[in-house]
Amino acid sequence: MANHTFTTRNVNAGERNAAGEMVLRHLGDVTVTLEGMLPPELSEWEWASACLNTRGWDEEQFLLTVRGWKVVHPEAGVVGVLLQGAGTRVHVEWFDAANDDFFSAGWVAKLRHGAAAIVNARQHAGQGLPVDVEPEPYKAPAAPTRLPEGTRVRYHGTFAMTFSDLGIHEFRVYGCDCDELACRGYELHVDGLYEPVALHVHPDHATPLDAESVAA
Repeated sequence: MANHTFTTRNVNAGERNAAGEMVLRHLGDVTVTLEGMLPPELSEWEWASACLNTRGWDEEQFLLTVRGWKVVHPEAGVVGVLLQGAGTRVHVEWFDAANDDFFSAGWVAKLRHGAAAIVNARQHAGQGLPVDVEPEPYKAPAAPTRLPEGTRVRYHGTFAMTFSDLGIHEFRVYGCDCDELACRGYELHVDGLYEPVALHVHPDHATPLDAESVAA
C-alpha cells in the first residue's frame, strides 16, 4: 500500500498577549506521512475496526476489507492511526504522548481530514508538532549592470575568435539601435569605424576594461 503525504496548513496556537487577551498565533504548516499497516499491525486494531461496521456485515468478512495507516511525523514519530473499511468513514486515533496511549479523534470523511484531525488534537492537548521548515525566500536574479555608452570592453561571445584573428581585441559598447523590442543587448564598435561590427551582443559577453568608465 503506497504511502501518502498530507500537509495541514496554517496551524495556530492560542495564547494570551501582554494585555491578558486570548489571541491566535500562526505557527506554520505541518506535514505528516501515512504509512500502510501490515496485517499483524492491523490485527491489533480489530476492536476499533469493528466499530466501522455500521451496515451489519459479517464481522469476519468486514474486517478483511479494513485498511489502516500509521500517521508519522518526521520528528515526532507515530502520532496517530487511521482506519477505513469497505468505503466507510475514517476512524481517527491520535497518540497522546503524555499518557503513552491512543485516544479517539472521531470519524472523518477522507484520509487528509483524518491527518488534520490528529494534528489539531495534539495541538489542543498542548503537544503541538514541529512545523515544516520555511523554504528560503525566492530571490529574482539581479539584472545585469548596464554599461555606460562608450565603455571599452573585451568581447567573448560567438565571434570572439574571428575578431581576434583580425587583430581586434577591444571594443566600445552602445545601446543596440535595432527594431527588436526584446533586445537588451549592445552594439559593438571599433574606434575609427562608423558602423557597428556586431549587434544584439548579450551583456554577459562584454567585460569592461576601463573600471573608471564603469563607475562614472
